[in-house]
Amino acid sequence: MEIYVVVTSITVMGIIIALGALLAFKADITKEIKHVLILIILNIAVPSIILNGVFNTEVTSQLLHQVLIIFIVSILFHLGALLFAWILAKVCRFKSSFAKKMTILAALGNTGFIGIPLCATIFGPIGGLLAAIFDAGLDIVLFSVVIYMLQSEKRFQFRQLKALLNVPLLAIILGLTAVITGVEPPQFIKQLTSMLAGLAAPLAMLYIGMLLPPLFQKRESLGYRQMWFPLSVRLLVIPIVTLAIMYVLPLDHLLKNIVIILSAMPTIMLATVLFAQYSNDEELAVVTTVYSTLLSLLTIPIVALFVSWLL
Repeated sequence: MEIYVVVTSITVMGIIIALGALLAFKADITKEIKHVLILIILNIAVPSIILNGVFNTEVTSQLLHQVLIIFIVSILFHLGALLFAWILAKVCRFKSSFAKKMTILAALGNTGFIGIPLCATIFGPIGGLLAAIFDAGLDIVLFSVVIYMLQSEKRFQFRQLKALLNVPLLAIILGLTAVITGVEPPQFIKQLTSMLAGLAAPLAMLYIGMLLPPLFQKRESLGYRQMWFPLSVRLLVIPIVTLAIMYVLPLDHLLKNIVIILSAMPTIMLATVLFAQYSNDEELAVVTTVYSTLLSLLTIPIVALFVSWLL
């Protein structure tokens, strides 16, 4: 892994976050504007990264093998991260309900919103594709195990699992179907997905920047006493443990790099939605997500540096 590429990518993302914050200071960013940005990112830009990865990567048996392996690794990784964070939360003697929230915020990273664009930037189209497969594994764990963990607050309903049927997942299915059937998309489709894929990272960073001014204007919401736990576990402990495990596993070098980088992602943004729906504690997730994202601009290059030394 080229540490220079990682540092450059993170620096650019940090600058775009600052521009988003400046924009929010200058103009009133309404909920509708934020909603439109999320729709564009998740339903247009991220699926385009996935399809662009499929269309611009030579599909071989090795690639299909990598897709299967990283999907299995993703499910095992996220289940293991939840168990690991839960044990640490119990060691810290957090109360049961609060321990569940700390576990989710510490264990689950933003592999889709930030991870897919970042991996596409660092590793090229194949990186975006494999990161999307990894994120699909997270979605399965998120809308099954995580909802089960939170259902003590509100009743679980099977219709909530419809969130698994999202546009990025459909893009993965469509792309892999095209690969298996040997269908070659028209050139204008390739050009279209390539152009739209470039929207993901800038829009995601602008959105994160827009969250900052309203948060800092609420002085009482600048943090909470136990915030050190999800931040340290998510950004440092889990990436270090992942690096140690990847060091000994006989996996492809590219897969190791992608898994480690994705393990260093900040707290998943969907935690805000889940906490609002199940525990009426949305502010806890928002504060953790924002601080985690800002700190990740420092911790991700550090993790990448260790990867370049050890792998």
